[in-house]
Amino acid sequence: IGKENDTDQARRLTRDEKAAKNMNIPYSVQFIITCSMEEFNDILNNKSLDNEQISLCRNIRRRGKNKIAAQNCRTRKIDQISKLEEELGSVRSRKRYLLEEHEKLMIDHMKWMVVLDQLERHILERLVMDKEKDWKIRVTGEGVVDVVEKC
Repeated sequence: IGKENDTDQARRLTRDEKAAKNMNIPYSVQFIITCSMEEFNDILNNKSLDNEQISLCRNIRRRGKNKIAAQNCRTRKIDQISKLEEELGSVRSRKRYLLEEHEKLMIDHMKWMVVLDQLERHILERLVMDKEKDWKIRVTGEGVVDVVEKC
């Protein structure tokens, strides 16, 4: 049973942890990765480490820092996607509102066109004008209203 626990524990070690253990590096992989640059330089300048151990420490730190950077990148990406999904929902809602508003305005516009046409016909019928000619009411940009012959 004791040997099974040892083998289970050895299988759970990462590649870097196994390599550090096999090369008798006196620091944990986590410490090598998370320590400050000053502390890491102290590790590298340690006279008890040979060149192979120093090289392994550098590789462990590089891979560890890269893993952390990759995790941070994935987190940022997920946050950006969430933000964009929220923004998309908001824009879609705004679009629906504007389309409904546009439809209402178009209906109002058509109603007013009918009202104006009826009013124009009513006014022209009441005026004593030459019945042989076709007349229309024209409003200029300055707000002046004229009754003119249709062309």
